[in-house]
Amino acid sequence: MSKKLITITLIASALLLSGCFGVDNSGGGSSPSDQGQNSNLTKTYNNNQFAFSFPSTWDVIEPKDFTSEIPRETQLNVRNNIKNDTYTANITVVKNDLQLTLSSLDYAKQILNRQKTGLLDYKETKREIIQIQVGGQSTETYYTEFEGRLNQTEPVLKFIQAYAVKDKAGFIIMGSFSTQENSSVIDKIIAAVKSFKVN
Repeated sequence: MSKKLITITLIASALLLSGCFGVDNSGGGSSPSDQGQNSNLTKTYNNNQFAFSFPSTWDVIEPKDFTSEIPRETQLNVRNNIKNDTYTANITVVKNDLQLTLSSLDYAKQILNRQKTGLLDYKETKREIIQIQVGGQSTETYYTEFEGRLNQTEPVLKFIQAYAVKDKAGFIIMGSFSTQENSSVIDKIIAAVKSFKVN
């Protein structure tokens, strides 16, 4: 997959899925399990590939609900139920098929380098090594925070990502939100990204 295409896939998924289009998520689906009913509690999405926890009030959008413009690499989107006029905070999981098996750290570096060249006004604000579960084993990977825009007409957005590789599948969990987002929403996105694991 080309450098520009990976960046566009990630950002386009987030942009397209943050919009206000009608998707009914009341049917449940294969995996979210409630941990409670109020906005401080979480649900866990768990399928045969990955799992993570997110705010229980957020909307789950699965591939069966995606429109044709959503890149096929997009596995799931979870969107804040409180919509924003400019950009609605969301979390997207992307799975890329890899030519070679890489470490999660090397995969993260590859993606970050592509985003640096693929985004305008790119600015990395945080990078740290965290532990993530991959196939039941603790694995080192990067947790990153950065900002940028896809093109001059789009607003600058903030992004939070973590990365994992299992066999020849590279996963990215990405939270995205506006520069004016509420700090409590940002904290929920950080917790969700850091809870990500690959089954």
